[in-house]
Amino acid sequence: MPVRIASIEPGSLAEELGWQPGDQIVAVNGDAVEDELDFRFKTAEEALELRVRRNGDLDVQYVTKEIDDGFGAELEEFRIKTCGDDCVFCFVDQNPVGLRDTLYFRDGDFRMSFLYGNYITVTNLRERNLKRIVEQKLSPMYVSVHCTDDAIRREMMGHRTQDDRLNEKLWFFHDNGIEMHAQIVMVPNFNDAGALVKTVLDLYELHEQLFSVSIVPVGLTRHRRDLTTLRTVSSAEARQLVRMVQRWQPFFRERIGRGFLYLSDEVYLLAGLDFPNEDDYDGYPLMENGVGMSRDFLNEIDYQSEQFPSSLPKPRKVTMATGTLAAPMLEERIAPFLRGVKNLHVEVVSCDNTLFGDSVTVSGLLNFKSFAHALGPRVGQLGDLVLLPPDIVNFEGLFLDNREGMTTPDELSAAIGGVPVEVFSGDWVETLKRLAG
Repeated sequence: MPVRIASIEPGSLAEELGWQPGDQIVAVNGDAVEDELDFRFKTAEEALELRVRRNGDLDVQYVTKEIDDGFGAELEEFRIKTCGDDCVFCFVDQNPVGLRDTLYFRDGDFRMSFLYGNYITVTNLRERNLKRIVEQKLSPMYVSVHCTDDAIRREMMGHRTQDDRLNEKLWFFHDNGIEMHAQIVMVPNFNDAGALVKTVLDLYELHEQLFSVSIVPVGLTRHRRDLTTLRTVSSAEARQLVRMVQRWQPFFRERIGRGFLYLSDEVYLLAGLDFPNEDDYDGYPLMENGVGMSRDFLNEIDYQSEQFPSSLPKPRKVTMATGTLAAPMLEERIAPFLRGVKNLHVEVVSCDNTLFGDSVTVSGLLNFKSFAHALGPRVGQLGDLVLLPPDIVNFEGLFLDNREGMTTPDELSAAIGGVPVEVFSGDWVETLKRLAG
């Protein structure tokens, strides 16, 4: 399908060519254009033949430009491809009503994996998709593997065909120089125990191009209706996972120079164990997948605390609201640094997840109502600032909720008595400066 132009920059090459919003770019040098990524790749040449549909007519234009020069045309966003699976643990199936529309969409688009690090299954990748990924060097790719045992994988992921050719596709990426990162969502009684060992060892065979395997525990909400019966990862199982990784990482480091196998922060919190040292995360390449974020958070306040003032000019109070899983860590390992500043009172409030249920304990899935429910009874006692976890809103600054008056931190502030509410920026020193001002 041709790509439609959304807007044109004044003085740009696109304007010089007479392009207008609504025009369609059909082909570049005889090759059809699928989306903006495809357009950028195919126009990275000096001599171009462009086929542009304008007002129903097909116009052929010849352009000579520098390789790195752009056109100054913004293209319409491409339609995101849906996931080709129906996983028994899919979080979309467990969503309640009343959330942002995007939270009901199953993303399975390789372009989003390349652009934003979204983990996708490779089930719906066809030959032309695989060839395009290699040709355009859309690397790295983030792949939800979950299990390499075909029978278990089919049962877990609801394949409509007998074989999604996972192994073949991973080796195709490997042999063509595409960097990969793999994810395993741990579901007890499905892909644990021997199946997990097989999966890790199978993936290790790809280590020249597969740079990491991260394990995250399955998330289950109270909204699972008419779905496969599953259970969460227990504390004992989390400790077993930690012991397993502690045994295997030295093996991998000795042979390939990196840990290769990593656990999400949630596993360590469930296990009641400390996070690995910073060096064990190999530069934090998986931070956005919740691997190493807590260790970095702890190290950062340790570093920044050297710049903390000894005292604030007058008494101030900060309330830190977070999920039930992370609350003990904030109370025991973050709050003491802040309480070392004279005249600063700190309170940690643990927030139950009123949206997804008690089984969902991570901070990133708290919504407006969860915060309002926990903070509302403390109106008048919240102090001068309420800090929320840094991953609690989307790029537009919106909570998970999609209800009028319940979408932003400012609206939460109004609901809890007007105390300022902020999503923590990561800069403790700046936060203290503003409290002192």
